[in-house]
Parts: sequence; C-alpha cells; structure tokens
Amino acid sequence: MTDTASANETFLPGQAVVKVHCCHFWQEMPPRRAVETYVAPWAQACGVAIEHCEALDQADLVLIGPFAPKNQNVGRTRMPDVAEGDYERVFLTGENATPLMEHCEWALAFDYEADIGSERYMRYPLYVWSSGGDSILHRLARLPRETPEQRAARPHFCAFIYGNKRAKLRRWLFRALSLYRRVDAPGRVQRNCPPIGNSRDDKIAFLRDRRFTIAFENSSASGYTTEKIVDAMLAGSVPIYWGNPRVAEDFDERCFINWHAHEGRVCDRLALGWAPLARSRLMRKLATPLTLISVARRTVRADRDAATYEAFFAQSPLTEYSRQFLDEKAIARRWETILQAAQARARAKLDATAN
Repeated sequence: MTDTASANETFLPGQAVVKVHCCHFWQEMPPRRAVETYVAPWAQACGVAIEHCEALDQADLVLIGPFAPKNQNVGRTRMPDVAEGDYERVFLTGENATPLMEHCEWALAFDYEADIGSERYMRYPLYVWSSGGDSILHRLARLPRETPEQRAARPHFCAFIYGNKRAKLRRWLFRALSLYRRVDAPGRVQRNCPPIGNSRDDKIAFLRDRRFTIAFENSSASGYTTEKIVDAMLAGSVPIYWGNPRVAEDFDERCFINWHAHEGRVCDRLALGWAPLARSRLMRKLATPLTLISVARRTVRADRDAATYEAFFAQSPLTEYSRQFLDEKAIARRWETILQAAQARARAKLDATAN
C-alpha cells in the first residue's frame, strides 16, 4: 500500500494517514519497496493507513536501515544519525548493528532485550522477518522430516556459499575440511563449482545435496543470528555455525556443530580452570587453531559414522525461545504501538492545519 487511494479502499474514510519515509537501506531495496515490505503488512493488520513519503520533514514515521555512509553514522557505530523531528524513528536492521536508543524512538534488531535495557526495543532476528506466518522460521517448523535413507543418499559432503572475502575464519575451515573431502563453493569466495542463482530457493536446492554447510556469519556478536543457520536446516544439511555465541538459546545445539561450544571447551582446558582467562578475548584468539581442529574433527567423525550423523536429526532444532517467534502477536503489538504513535503525530498535524 503506497498511496492514499489504496489506503482508503481498506481503511475508514477521514482517518489520519501515516506518511512513512525510509532511508539507509541497501541499494537493491528502494525506499518505497522497503515501506511495502516491512511496514505495510503490519499497518494493514493494525488497521492503520500509510503512504510512502519522499521528504523527511513531511514524515510521521521514519524507517531507518543500517547502510548509511560512515560520515552519517553516530560516531564509529553503524547507527545512522537521523535528526529528531516530528516523526517516530524506527531503526530496523538485519545487520550486526546495535541500536542507540537515544537516537531513535523504536528499534528492532538482533541484540537481546536485556543488553539494550529499553522498553522501546525488541529483538527481531532476521530469521523471523515476515508477517502472516511466512518467515523462514515458520518454514522450518513446518518442514517434513527426511528419512535416514534420504539423508544417506546425499551425494556431496559440504557447502560453502559466500561473497565476502573479509571473513577469514570460515575460509580457514573451508581449507581444513577440503583436506578431507571436497567442499563445494559456488559463491565468489573460494569458487570451485558453477555459480547458483541468487534466490533462497536456489541456495536451499544446492544445500539439499550436501550433508554439511559452513554457516558462519560475517561477524560475531551476542544475538547476531541470521538466516544462514536456518537455511541449512531447511535444506536438511547440518550447519557448522559461528557468529552468535549464544546461538544455543535460539536453536537446539544437538542439531548443529557449534564453533562457540568447541571454543569454550578448548579455552577451559588451556586456562586450567581460571575462568576469567578462559573467557577473555586473548584466550579465544590463542585457542583458534585448536578450535578449528576440534570443529573439523567433529565434522569428519559425523560424516564417517551414520549414528553420529543421525543424532543431529533426532530432535527439533527449535528451542523454547525460538518457538515464541512462531506466534506473531508480540511483534504485531509492537508495530501497532509504533504505528499508533505515528498516527497520533499525523492527526496532530492535521488538526494544526485545520486550525
């Protein structure tokens, strides 16, 4: 819904239409489409009329992404510096960008709520972005189970699909596992087979033929769990994961190979029981080669032993925490609160104009 006419077909005549301005999303997501994708479904569900607005100073609601030029961010953060105005600022990010609540009215991001400490913040990981029960998490919950025979028939060992060369750790694992069996890489990084399409369906179709998937995030931070681990699970391919150190809260650790769990055990052994040293950044760096070996050995062992491999599929990957996102009432209530606040601003502007 992008214009007043279409809004009035659904909503009550005479109500204040919320003007939505969108800025700092990625190049392939034009502002009007971002409004249609991320705001319109919730506005329709909440009964609030919206329209896209090009001018910031005319907006009632401003949807802010994380892709501003560095000189337009707050300090050295990835939080765009959008000036306060007569509108509700909503920071929505699928990137590893922690919101600064003093620079927005609302935020939906990866960080856990307790780490942000604001009632105006909600954790909204990328794997639940949707409305109407159509997120990739919903797809995972509905996924029919494969048989052991179907899994055993997968012709290839492991997948590696990346275009970002800067993330070294996953490239090291790629090289380590390649010493055991071929790891298929159709992306720009380490490419050794024909490229695949850009859609999620293309990716999942490729992963379905691979027993394992290197599912490393671009960076590591508490709460930063993207679609990578879920895409592998949707394909029935065991994820080898690095990124969110608390990922086991999101997904059952028995269903994937968790770098962070291996790293924790290695650090504990090296620190000889001295907990502050074991949890330090220095120790994690020193432990990287041994963690790499530990993760690679776990993968090889699971590949060689059918019972070990089947154990990954003995339970649902969803935890009590991730299951709560299957019920969209909480996110719908949050959007209703945001949209009603923006609508109040729109109504006040109309009243001021009328007077």
